[in-house]
Amino acid sequence: MSTFFTLRRLGCAAGLLLGMTTAQAQAQAQAQAQDHASHHAPAAAVSSPAPAAAPDPALTEGVITRVDTRSGKLTIRHGAITHLDMPPMTMVFGLQDAQQAAQFKPGDPVRFRVEDQAGTLVITRIQPAS
Repeated sequence: MSTFFTLRRLGCAAGLLLGMTTAQAQAQAQAQAQDHASHHAPAAAVSSPAPAAAPDPALTEGVITRVDTRSGKLTIRHGAITHLDMPPMTMVFGLQDAQQAAQFKPGDPVRFRVEDQAGTLVITRIQPAS
């Protein structure tokens, strides 16, 4: 192999390494700038009162469309259930405590937690949405 091709390969390898180093340095500088900015909140934000409690992210919002008190099941039109990677849709859920079905009626907005229990989706926590 000639000296020209050997030098060309070395030049290409050096260029790749230099490019990777530059990209990594830029990413690190951005991360440090964001971290630094997070330590300097405006004075007004620091002295303001605490906001009202945020909704529990573990709960999903929905609206009851049907109640089956006999079987303890609710049909709910719900938003995305993130912990189960489930998109918004309408579906039937069983209640862990079937007697809770009597507390709700179609049209009630709710917040609920559903868990996959041996392949069955079960509401383990439900409350009226406020």
